Amino acid sequence: MKEEGDLSSFAIMLLAFGGPRSLEEVAPFVERLTGKKPSPKQLEGLQRRYQAIGNASPLPEMTLRQARALEKALKGKGKPLPVFVGMRYSRPLIAEALEEIREREVSRIILISLSPYHSSFTTEGYYAEVKRIVATWNERMQLVEVDDWHVHAGLCAAWAAKIDEARGRMGGRKEAIPVVFTAHSLPQDVVASAPYVRQLEETIEGIIQITGPLRWRLAFQSRGRGGDAWLGPEPQTCLEELFAEGLHKAVICPIGFIVDHLETLYDLDIALKAWADKQGIAIVRTPCLNDAPELIEVICQLVEEALEGR
Repeated sequence: MKEEGDLSSFAIMLLAFGGPRSLEEVAPFVERLTGKKPSPKQLEGLQRRYQAIGNASPLPEMTLRQARALEKALKGKGKPLPVFVGMRYSRPLIAEALEEIREREVSRIILISLSPYHSSFTTEGYYAEVKRIVATWNERMQLVEVDDWHVHAGLCAAWAAKIDEARGRMGGRKEAIPVVFTAHSLPQDVVASAPYVRQLEETIEGIIQITGPLRWRLAFQSRGRGGDAWLGPEPQTCLEELFAEGLHKAVICPIGFIVDHLETLYDLDIALKAWADKQGIAIVRTPCLNDAPELIEVICQLVEEALEGR
């Protein structure tokens, strides 16, 4: 085990939800997510949606690209740290990534959730999984959890730039075009004691500090089919409200997602777009931040701040 004061005693772990890399991976992905095998009907429906976006989720590969970009950025700043990726529901799984880290004989792991909003489904769940596994090890390992980066100035600025670009593509007066921010809907009992919604609203506040006043709505998309109460309103409801106010076009900004995947590429770009076209509502979606240099710089700063607190 390396000395704790030594920079080489650190490793970085990016944590993400995961996604299937092929149609064949859809079934095991769903089984890990739900704890049971999907029915033939469920599997057929999901595979059809993945076929519509290229037969796979781009999230796993994009997360690996983020890791490589982060390693390069840190090396350029004189901090050559290894960056690992662990996903909760697809490979490389969190457990697999931790075993790789363990072989490096480091003593500290900086954990960064690529979902900056807290809930048991996202950040809290990722960190809990890491703690559970590390607790079974004989050796001592310090975990450094990065939190509250949903209000990072660089993150808000990156989203503000995406919104400005999207409004410009729509034509007309930018200031008059409303923005519907979206995030994944979750069961209300799951988020009752979590800061999930508040943190999303704080990100929006940070964006508005850069863009200036916005007419906006916060929508919760891609809700599950269970009978429980889920967060709302849905994007369609928000667009209908804006349409009733005489606003026939809007920017869709999925701030709840750092990386494009099924919920943006299908649920927004295909399903919501088709619905909006039928209603006579023009929408343009901002792409997710993915591996944009602005995002990599934000994550790089998060690592540097964690190192300063060592």
